[in-house]
Amino acid sequence: MNVIRFLHIIRCRRTLALLVAAFLFATLPSGARAQSGTSALQGRITDEQGGVLPGATVVLTSLATSAQRETVSGESGTYQFVAVSPGTYDLRVELSGFRAAVIEQIGLKVDSTSRADVTLMVGGLSEVVEVAAEVPVINTTDASLGNVISGTQIRELPLEGRNVVGLLSLQPGVTYIPVADPNDPDNMDPRYGAVSGSRADQSSATLDGIDVNDAENQSAFTSALRVTLDSVEEFRVTTSNYGADQGRSSGAQVSLVTRSGTNSFSGAGYWVNRDTRFSANEYFLKLSQLAADEPSEAPLLNKNIYGFSVGGPVKRDRLFFFFNFEGLDDERESVVSRDVPSDSFRDGVLMYQCANPAACPGGSVQGFTGSHQVAPGFYGMSPDDIRRVDPLHIGPNLAAMELFQQLPSSNESGNYPGNIDSFRFAAPLEKQFRTYVSRIDYKPGGAHSLFGRLNFQDDEDVDEPQFPDGSANSTSTTNNWGFAIGHDWVLGSNMINTLRYGYTLINQDELGLQTSNAITFRFIDDITDYSDSFGRELGTHNITNDFSWLLGQHTLKAGVNFRWIRNDNSTNENSFHTFNSNPSWVESVGRLYMPGGQCPAPADCSGLPAVSPDGESGYTDPFIHMLGVMSSTTSRYNYGIDGATLPIGDPVARLYAADEYDLYVQDSWQVRHNLTVSAGVRYSLYSPPYEANGVQVAPQPSMGEWFAERATNMLAGVPSSASPLVIFEPAGPKNNGRGFYDWDYNNFGPRVSAAWTPTEKTVVRGGYSLVYDRIGAGLATSFDADGSFGLSTLLTTPVNTVNETNPDARFQGLDVEPTQLLQPAPPGAFPQTPETGAGVITQSIDDTIVTPYSHVFNVVVGRDLGAGFGIEAAYVGRIGRNQLVRRDLAMPLNLVDPASGMDYFTAAGLLIDNSATGIDGMAPISYWENLFPGAAGGGLSATQAVADLYQAVSPDFITGLWLMDQFCDPACSRFGPFAYFAEQYDALSARSTIGRSEYHALQLSLTKRFSHGVQFHLNYTLSEAKDHASEAERGDDFDNAGAGGYSGFLVNTFEPDLNYSNSDYDVRHQLNFSWLTELPFGTGKAIGGDVGGPLNAIIGEWAMSGIFRWTSGYPFNVINCRSCWATNWNLQGNASLVDPGNLPPTGRTKDAVTGFPSPFENPEEAIGFFRRDLPGETGIRNLLRGDGYFGIDFSVSKSFTFPFGHRLRFRWDIFNLTNTPRFNVSDLDVLPDRAESFGRYNSTLATCDGAAGRCMQANLRYEW
Repeated sequence: MNVIRFLHIIRCRRTLALLVAAFLFATLPSGARAQSGTSALQGRITDEQGGVLPGATVVLTSLATSAQRETVSGESGTYQFVAVSPGTYDLRVELSGFRAAVIEQIGLKVDSTSRADVTLMVGGLSEVVEVAAEVPVINTTDASLGNVISGTQIRELPLEGRNVVGLLSLQPGVTYIPVADPNDPDNMDPRYGAVSGSRADQSSATLDGIDVNDAENQSAFTSALRVTLDSVEEFRVTTSNYGADQGRSSGAQVSLVTRSGTNSFSGAGYWVNRDTRFSANEYFLKLSQLAADEPSEAPLLNKNIYGFSVGGPVKRDRLFFFFNFEGLDDERESVVSRDVPSDSFRDGVLMYQCANPAACPGGSVQGFTGSHQVAPGFYGMSPDDIRRVDPLHIGPNLAAMELFQQLPSSNESGNYPGNIDSFRFAAPLEKQFRTYVSRIDYKPGGAHSLFGRLNFQDDEDVDEPQFPDGSANSTSTTNNWGFAIGHDWVLGSNMINTLRYGYTLINQDELGLQTSNAITFRFIDDITDYSDSFGRELGTHNITNDFSWLLGQHTLKAGVNFRWIRNDNSTNENSFHTFNSNPSWVESVGRLYMPGGQCPAPADCSGLPAVSPDGESGYTDPFIHMLGVMSSTTSRYNYGIDGATLPIGDPVARLYAADEYDLYVQDSWQVRHNLTVSAGVRYSLYSPPYEANGVQVAPQPSMGEWFAERATNMLAGVPSSASPLVIFEPAGPKNNGRGFYDWDYNNFGPRVSAAWTPTEKTVVRGGYSLVYDRIGAGLATSFDADGSFGLSTLLTTPVNTVNETNPDARFQGLDVEPTQLLQPAPPGAFPQTPETGAGVITQSIDDTIVTPYSHVFNVVVGRDLGAGFGIEAAYVGRIGRNQLVRRDLAMPLNLVDPASGMDYFTAAGLLIDNSATGIDGMAPISYWENLFPGAAGGGLSATQAVADLYQAVSPDFITGLWLMDQFCDPACSRFGPFAYFAEQYDALSARSTIGRSEYHALQLSLTKRFSHGVQFHLNYTLSEAKDHASEAERGDDFDNAGAGGYSGFLVNTFEPDLNYSNSDYDVRHQLNFSWLTELPFGTGKAIGGDVGGPLNAIIGEWAMSGIFRWTSGYPFNVINCRSCWATNWNLQGNASLVDPGNLPPTGRTKDAVTGFPSPFENPEEAIGFFRRDLPGETGIRNLLRGDGYFGIDFSVSKSFTFPFGHRLRFRWDIFNLTNTPRFNVSDLDVLPDRAESFGRYNSTLATCDGAAGRCMQANLRYEW
């Protein structure tokens, strides 16, 4: 960004003086501890009567490197050291007339301020009073919430997956669920990593003060550079109300520090082994094995982690080094479930649930090759029955049957029991990771110290196959690397500067299997996965500079944090055409040719029992697949910015860039010795992401303004057709065009906090922060992939145009592409105008978005209980505004009739209610009479004619509106076609900053610092979180992971508050407990303290550690139904309650649905609590509760100490000690019209890499 332009922007905002001062202040010869991963120490020097002692010389000495810092106490007797490297120090205080005082072994923690007050006794300087430092157990300096995790805890606690950053979860307010791979960008679960009301993608991690986030995926609990247990000195997690010197995003701030060498050589070698023999079987795999009369056999889980670390002096007191290598060889099996045809279905038989169970006694039915059993209450259609119902009288598609025969037989019931079942198996995968971490520290003496850190990883990951004995779906390599260099400069006893520069590169390549166009069946897994290939090099340059100035009782800080992000990526994800058998795309969603339905000639449903309303999709979806109707074709064409067409299959390359600038100023004022007030402001200026080579387009007009105009016109009775057509033109700075959205220049984040210690052992803290979300990268890449018409153009077959009656649309084999269904490529060059009436469902970008922000506030009361115990109680609040929410900009209008003042939703609700007993004698409804006068005729009023149509399509009511609005069936409105629907889009997803959120919590912590062989942290959270949607930015355009049903998308765009309810991560109760314990046996211990020799080798040096986690239930939803759309064209919405406020009883019921567990006490009865939505309704959101999480991880270890500081240690870890399964509410079958499988859990929350219920590992470590 041009500096002159930047200053002009700031001048326009009347903040030039403030920000220029901050910049100059921060860029004096070079740190703030929060950004640079350093520590601080402060205190007060007094005499024995409590009088303050100014002018005392205070010297801080590192025990590791002998480096010293010196200052002088001020007029009030206070002293402070800032920007100190974390570690253990001695503090010496001298003043003429008093004895020297030495406080030994003060532990300074990363991004934390410690306190050490000193009382001097009268005497000579040659007399020395030595005392041991008392480690504070409560924060007495500011309002921030969070804890420091020491290197000992990192290495001693049983960490499943050895993910250091995952220790963030051991804080109050952090929502935790186990996942198989926290770095997986496909992990869209909004629950994973939400912290004190912030979204899962808003946590930020730094390593040695340098940004190590994945700017595109923004996954929680991860670092772009792998951080090994041995390479981390310690880290601090700040969950809420950090100062102005932190806050690259609005969530938790994680600061990690790499270990340094010391004046003594030290090192370690280690090996970790996880073996299948010590694993318990995964819950659902065990069910499928037993159902198939196979022995219960746990998935393969053989993991070996090995490495070494070494550090020491290159030149004593001056130059130090540290190096760590770690390797991982992982051969294991992942439990996967594939949807496959049942044995009867692939033999030409279709089963369905009968409306009248008495008419279907069960029995058997003859397929092509054999007889198949039919359960009571169901009917089995033979190939001849299917041939009669098929309007082309072809019957079961023989090519499809041949394909289905190649798939494995099912081993468990599926989503369409009896037709499409599941095949669950243990799929092999392999991982080989190599990690290298090195650091050099140089202390030339005097005022300067420098360091350099280099990380590199060399990874190969072979993914699971689609089916046993198949090729891996993908193979990926990852070669991330990064470096950091830092310079600390002590300008005097009251000034210090820290400068950091670093670069982090994410270098990934993934090779998938797709090399040709795809032919798929929507609800049956492909025999070979059409996995895409992609590569990316995402580099982040980061410069931070922080300056601290101690002026009397004030500590002034100012700093900058600049980041330049470049994402060079390519993918063939949208480079091939797709032919899909999609039941949603045929007329009436497959209900047209259904026994008990219309079944018009030449189809013949005579003699067949009617399909149950609760089992309609259990008939319609398999029926379309049985016929092999390829109803939905997506034609994909890619172009250059010059309009040149790229060949089909060629990858699409982009280079996205973003520039981010943060500045801050802050003052910490020690008003009194027991009262500290801090205030500051952070300013953030982030560019919209842009394509650096100019391969960028954007829609015109502004899509946010286009939607606002539609909404305004709607209320005035103006039809959608009055809105302008959307065109696409080159955009971005390279094309001298607008960005994806405008720069947001107003992101000022004030921070204020106070800490008061009314007594020596009690502290009251509180604060307020205005924090901003980090957005942009995910918006750009997702829009580019699916919404940039003219660059990546997706043309889909209009719905209801390829149906059961089209003989050319029948499947003929995977090697026969129905190319006649493809739409021709539009000509290149710009501007581009998407075709009208094409029924496109895609996404766009709302260029009116602004930066989301949150008000964060807390009040904390802490008490030092003595003996190393501390307790804190905190109220934490967060109010979010302008939150990113997905909505449909092209949603059909809730058009108002100007004459009657009635809107469509009201009129449609009246129509449906009044026609429930038939349309004869229905009173006219003014809305339909006024707007659809042409529908009247044949003895029916307009109201009756429309009611007749809505009865025919019920409960898919929006299809009735679609038929009228686009095909004038039975008539268009008086405005003509497209009065309700947009002319170019049937659905157009976009992320808009219109959401709100709220979080309120009581957070309790009880801490025991390490003493007498015991250390622990106990955290409890009682909280409530509400929002419009909880999705992370990286989710897909219509994605909805996390809470079953619909939660992450506004189904009714015009009434967003219908979605405002419990968040996906709303967990009422959370408890976590981590502990380290040395058993009291052996030399120096309470029991056997005098023993030695062989006996001590047996009973001494035993230790235990563990992690306990428990939460109450996570929320989930019930979908309106599989094949009914009441309000939104593309999203069914959630079901509504028959009796508002009366929810079905929930719990954990095993063997509830075809042998599977359920969150409902009685799934069959639970269906009766719900009804289908009426137009305008969206159903209930996140009011139901399923499983939470429960897990205990435990370790026991034995050490042997040898002379000269050598030690050998054995440790045994057990993960999920009690082998307790907890089921995943985001993997539920919640479709009421698939009653056979309704309410069924399909997976557990992942433990042991997602490969076992319980697993164990052995650890061997040698240290010197």
